[in-house]
Amino acid sequence: MSNPVDLSAQETGAGARPGVIASLALERMARSPAHLIETLPVGIYTCGLDGRLVQFNRRAAELWGGLTLGSSVPAIDCCMGKVLETGHPVRDCELTVTRHGETLTLLANVDPLFDEQGMLVGGVSCFQDISELTRARRQISEGRHVVGRVLEALPVALYSTDAEGRLTYFNKAAETLWGRAPKLGEQRWSGSMKMELPDGSDVPLDECPMAVVLREKRAQIGPEVYCVRPDGTRVPCLPYPTPLFDSAGKLIGGVNMLLDISDAKRAHAEQRGLIDELNHRVKNTLATIQSLAAQTLRGAHGVNEREFEGRLLALSRVHDQLTRNAWAWADLETIARGTLAKVPPSHLRVEGPSVHLNSRTALALGMVLHELASNAARHGALSTVFGSVALTWSLSSGMLLIDWRESAGPPVVSPRKRGFGTRLLERAIAHELGGRPTLEFHPHGVYCTMAIPLPE
Repeated sequence: MSNPVDLSAQETGAGARPGVIASLALERMARSPAHLIETLPVGIYTCGLDGRLVQFNRRAAELWGGLTLGSSVPAIDCCMGKVLETGHPVRDCELTVTRHGETLTLLANVDPLFDEQGMLVGGVSCFQDISELTRARRQISEGRHVVGRVLEALPVALYSTDAEGRLTYFNKAAETLWGRAPKLGEQRWSGSMKMELPDGSDVPLDECPMAVVLREKRAQIGPEVYCVRPDGTRVPCLPYPTPLFDSAGKLIGGVNMLLDISDAKRAHAEQRGLIDELNHRVKNTLATIQSLAAQTLRGAHGVNEREFEGRLLALSRVHDQLTRNAWAWADLETIARGTLAKVPPSHLRVEGPSVHLNSRTALALGMVLHELASNAARHGALSTVFGSVALTWSLSSGMLLIDWRESAGPPVVSPRKRGFGTRLLERAIAHELGGRPTLEFHPHGVYCTMAIPLPE
């Protein structure tokens, strides 16, 4: 390479102005291309057809390392090889160079060199270090890839459109919600083929929330809509459409999040149902207590007060078991043994298969068994030291068959009038449960049988 241009003493005399001196220096540099090439911030080298270096500047030596005139072009520079072979230029060719343990990415542009007769005589390569740019691009690409994976993994439906409403992206959750995979760039405003309001009226797609947002250029929440899948399934959604603008404030598209509120609506319906069921049960319980009070508090205060307390405790025991099972069921044997807990085991036989009763049947049977046990303790088999009770049950053709038998008690006679226990048996088993109760007064003990239909 040539040395920097020297200015003559005359041109740089004491009387020369600084501006003139600078102008003259620049003119001299312009007349010395070798000097300009040497000072360029990009690498440049020239080689002949044999691939040997004819010229290179300082920056080329820094980037490649170990260049000497007459040596061969570095083997990794395939771009120069293509130019020398074809005589055609190569543009924006990326090369990877390892120098002192550091990996660099070079962007090369190579042109062929021809003589006056048009014969190919060599090539010239101009290249620059784009390692930082390459790393930045890689990070951006990796970031986009991560964002894409995050969007795909989200359990909420997301999709985007251009300014005209044409779909540009949707994630897997959106495809699942719509029940289909719409074609990008064709369908507009939503991937759902049909949308409805909660009352069942149709929502034209050009009036759906995303279309309104793109038209009015403002974000909104809702209103609630139903996306109708191809199979007719209606999925309730709460949309969150938002317009997107570029740095100049121009609308470039929109993004929408569709929140599937199916679970929330089911939970609300279940809650409403539970509240209604609770109100119903409270009313029934209060009606039962009112009936117990009216039937019990007739007569001597001391005796009937204890009877009323016993009936409330029997009702409470069944309530406790139902509560432990979320009011779904109660176990018949548990109810029976709880009711007869004070009877000595030698005077009691409780036997039958495992049966789960719904709340209505459990409450009715709990009260009936309490009345039978109370009557046996006051007047029947359990009022003597020798008496005993056998409570058995079985299942047959969807019916629960219960048998109560007292034995070895005092002589039994049929009562002259129907008491509370008899009326409770008829009302609870026959009227409320649709069963068939029978009550027989044998000389050696009371027999009571009940046939109660059980739902599956």
